[in-house]
Amino acid sequence: MLDDAVALAQRLVRTPSPSGREKAVVELLAEDMRERGFVVRVDAAGNAIGTIGRGLPGHPRVVVDGHVDTIPPPSDGVWSRDPFGAEIVAGKLYGLGVCDQKASLAAAVVGLGSMARRFADAPGRLSLVASVGEEFMEGAALAHALEGPRPTCVLITEPSGLKLMVGHRGRAKLQVEITGRTAHAARPADGINAIEALADLLAAVRRAPRPSHPRLGPREVTCIDAVSSPLPSVSTVPGRVEARFDLRFLPEDTESGLHTLITEAAAEAWRDWPRAPALSVRTVAAGTETYTGQELRVREFAPGWWTEGALVDTARAALASAGLDDTPGTYSFCTNGSLTAGTLGIPTIGFGVGEQHMAHRADEYVHVSEIVDGTRGYAALGAALLDGTRKPRINFGTAESS
Repeated sequence: MLDDAVALAQRLVRTPSPSGREKAVVELLAEDMRERGFVVRVDAAGNAIGTIGRGLPGHPRVVVDGHVDTIPPPSDGVWSRDPFGAEIVAGKLYGLGVCDQKASLAAAVVGLGSMARRFADAPGRLSLVASVGEEFMEGAALAHALEGPRPTCVLITEPSGLKLMVGHRGRAKLQVEITGRTAHAARPADGINAIEALADLLAAVRRAPRPSHPRLGPREVTCIDAVSSPLPSVSTVPGRVEARFDLRFLPEDTESGLHTLITEAAAEAWRDWPRAPALSVRTVAAGTETYTGQELRVREFAPGWWTEGALVDTARAALASAGLDDTPGTYSFCTNGSLTAGTLGIPTIGFGVGEQHMAHRADEYVHVSEIVDGTRGYAALGAALLDGTRKPRINFGTAESS
């Protein structure tokens, strides 16, 4: 029943799952998928993977990915509603992670579960991955679920307002260290002021070209924090600054190219300085453990991607068959598609419940009607991607499409 997806979304919201503490919600989803006819396993990283079909060579291998982790629980007073209450008020379901992306997962589990037994002997294979650790770093944990035969396509379930998503910009964090020379503040000319050097560098970065993709938008470089040394300064010209930059970039941009962007801006910024400071640029390294103890070690460089062609055409036809808008759009934020499409080159699309702007916000919600519609959408997409020769048959106690 369509109400089943709403009830499952409420159960997911009521089960806290911040990154690194997803065990309870993974177990909930694994059991639910088993009851619907999926063959289920949990991998070393803690991802729950439910499969449909035999996975014979030469046939589609579809991966549908939805992450179960959320940002940390909010501080008291930030939300006007219980973030784990899963209240439904005026047609909206509220809760931490309901938009990003527990409602989508619920719709996918129910929608794809409706076809699990019917497609059990299909020659292809569809794997629904309830992945962990996405809020830590896109793709770091999902990579474990993709070990084995390479998927032929991937569908990610990040919120999209029930629109088909075909790409997004990449995301990177760069650590910039500027080394000048300390001196007494009464004799600033004796030193090389690292803070002033950073100020000139920021101005040069703003002047740098901002290439733009017609659908994804422009490359953007934002300084998100800076720390000078000595701190606090006692009448001392600061000799060192560390700053972090968040970069949103285009599919053709490379990690080395982003480093060059910063170094060339610095060369321009300090060209007329009597004594230029030293500069180092590196990609920020991050590490954590999943709830199973699996170590994740990554550089914070998540590529952008853009998909067009047969996969998009198939998905559009499937959504149209379910009575949904088939107009392609793009994500404004980064997703696990950075791994599947950006790094691995696997054709990837997105489709999800909820509006993008509601992710990571107080009083996060989705419209209940979107969960219902999303369930139909996932059933149609799953059938079309797993076996393009069959038209999707959707039966949730409402009108069928065939």
